[in-house]
Amino acid sequence: MTPGVVGLSHISLSVRDREAAKRFWVEVLGFEVFNEEPTYCFLFDRAAGLAVIMSNHDQTVSGTFDEHNVGLDHLAFAVSSVETLLSWQQRLAALDVPHSPIVETDAGHHLNLRAPDNVAIELYVMKPEFAALLGLTDDAIPVAATHS
Repeated sequence: MTPGVVGLSHISLSVRDREAAKRFWVEVLGFEVFNEEPTYCFLFDRAAGLAVIMSNHDQTVSGTFDEHNVGLDHLAFAVSSVETLLSWQQRLAALDVPHSPIVETDAGHHLNLRAPDNVAIELYVMKPEFAALLGLTDDAIPVAATHS
């Protein structure tokens, strides 16, 4: 039997400008600074139970994120409803953060934006029909609660 995982623990990002990245994650996405050391910054979103850790690896990080290279394509954060997604769209516009319009697919609704260093972020709400296809119920796992 394959051992299981229970969820996502944290995301660790290599960034060129840790201060700019920290400002984005705190001021735009609402994370709080939990711990900051010379080598890293640990941010936390209590509602999501998700940590983002950023390091500039002693200022050796170069280039920008590119989803066309091997590795990460994007980070997708679940939101609770289309109404919440609309609130995010308004917030991003008020903060002059470039973002896509809200797009509907068979699986859900999403909008996309970029963090510093061009890191691709998606804000996503799953449709109940798609959640049902995956066998998710409102009380199954935290992400399952992201559909209305």
